[in-house]
Amino acid sequence: MSTINTMEDLIQVLDEHPEWLEALRARLLSRELLDLPHNFAMFVAEMREFKSEMNEFKAQMDRFVAATNSRFDGVDARFDEVDARLDRVDARFDGVDARLDRVDARFDRVDARSDGHDVMFKKITDDLGQLKGAHARNVALADAAIIARDLNLRRTKNLTQDELLDLIDSADTANISVDDLRSFRVADLIMEATAEDGELCYVAVEISYTANGRDTNRALRNAEFMTRFTGKRAFAVVSGLYRDDRIQDIFESRELFWHQLTPEQLEAE
Repeated sequence: MSTINTMEDLIQVLDEHPEWLEALRARLLSRELLDLPHNFAMFVAEMREFKSEMNEFKAQMDRFVAATNSRFDGVDARFDEVDARLDRVDARFDGVDARLDRVDARFDRVDARSDGHDVMFKKITDDLGQLKGAHARNVALADAAIIARDLNLRRTKNLTQDELLDLIDSADTANISVDDLRSFRVADLIMEATAEDGELCYVAVEISYTANGRDTNRALRNAEFMTRFTGKRAFAVVSGLYRDDRIQDIFESRELFWHQLTPEQLEAE
C-alpha cells in the first residue's frame, strides 16, 4: 500500500486509483452536488428547447399579428367607405332638414293665420251668442204676462233696476256677497203679480237662448232674495228656446218653472 505523507502523495494515489477518487468524492460531497453537473446539463438542454419553442411561438404571433393587421386594414378601408356613404347620407338629410324647415315655416305661417281666424271666429261666435241671448230676452220680456198666466198669476208690473236697488238698500244683506247682489240687481226679469185670491207675489225670470245650470241657479237665487227682502211668495222661472238636458230634473221637481220660447218668435221680422 502506498504511503501518503503529503498532498502530492494523495493526488498521485488518486490519479493512480480513479475509483478511490470517486469514492472520496462520494464521501465528501452530497448527492445534490454530485448530480449538479448532470442536472445543469439537462437544464441547459431544456432551456434550449424552450427557447426554440418560444422562437416558434414568436414566429406564430408575428404571423398572427401580420394577418390581423391586414384584416384590420381591410376593415378600416371598409369603414372609410361606410363613412363616405354616411357623409353622403348626412348631406342628403341636411337637404331634407332644410326642406322640412321651409315646410315648418310655411306651417307656422298657416298656424298664425289659423290662430287669427280662430280668434276672429270666436269673436264672431261670442257676438252671435250675445245677439241670440239678447233677442231671446226681448221675446221673453214681451211674454211676461203670459209667463205670469202660466203660473195662475196676473202680472201687475215689471220691477225696474231702481226698485231692486231700493229693496237691497232696505234689507239686511250682511251675509250676501257683493257679486250675488250685483247679479240680482241686473236680473233679466223680476215682475210683481197677484194670485187669484189677491195675494201679492213675485216672479224671478232668467232668460237664455239655451238655458243651462247657471240660469237655473240665478232664477232660484233671485226668487229666494225676493222672498227674503219682501216676505212675499216668489216663483223662479227659466225661459229659452232650448235647455240643457242636465237641468231637466229640476223642472220635474217643480222648484223651477220652464217657459218655452218658439222658433217662430225668434225669427227675424
